[in-house]
Amino acid sequence: MRISSHLHRLGAAVLLGLVLLLAGTSGAAAAAAGPPSLAAGAAACEGAVVHSVDAAQPGTLPRLCIAVGGVVRVVNTGPGSLLAQPATSVDCFYAAGTYQCRLIRTGTVRLTLAADARELLVRVPAVVPGQPSTACSPAGSVVDLDTTGELRWWSPCLRIGAMLRVVGLGPGLLTVTPADAVNCHYEAGIHACQFRRPASVVFTATVDAATRSVTAVAVR
Repeated sequence: MRISSHLHRLGAAVLLGLVLLLAGTSGAAAAAAGPPSLAAGAAACEGAVVHSVDAAQPGTLPRLCIAVGGVVRVVNTGPGSLLAQPATSVDCFYAAGTYQCRLIRTGTVRLTLAADARELLVRVPAVVPGQPSTACSPAGSVVDLDTTGELRWWSPCLRIGAMLRVVGLGPGLLTVTPADAVNCHYEAGIHACQFRRPASVVFTATVDAATRSVTAVAVR
């Protein structure tokens, strides 16, 4: 009887030890992995890239995280079928069954499909370290905004080192906000502007008493 009782106590002690060992191993692994929600959110974020979403596919639309300057393309949809909010944070245009929406300010953008009220939520951080900015014109390139063109200007995104030019505009007819974000010079009907830092900058041209404005995004 004493031997049986001793074996019983020994077995209980071994079982308790195994439970504690497994719990410690699991806790250490969880600590090394970090908070699941934060890790998943960071992995889901992209740089300033072009991301396409097919509106013809049924079901819930994805939640996205794309850095400012990136573009969300909503394909296989008709004109007037997309509501983008807030209007100050996104600039969309429609052509050939596709909405192209430039993310021009940080925050959260809500894209709603009018047909079935499905929503596409996009979180827009200022930057995602280590991720590319393929939706933006590279350093050394030139982007022209022509004041004589009939189509409205769509917000461009430029890497630092690229140049934005407003052409066909006389001296003193371009305003830039914030002014300290760019260096501009004028010559022969062209306002050439180099970005000094990452920013969302509003360019407003005055032509024959009318104005045309666009928000340009500069990223590193």
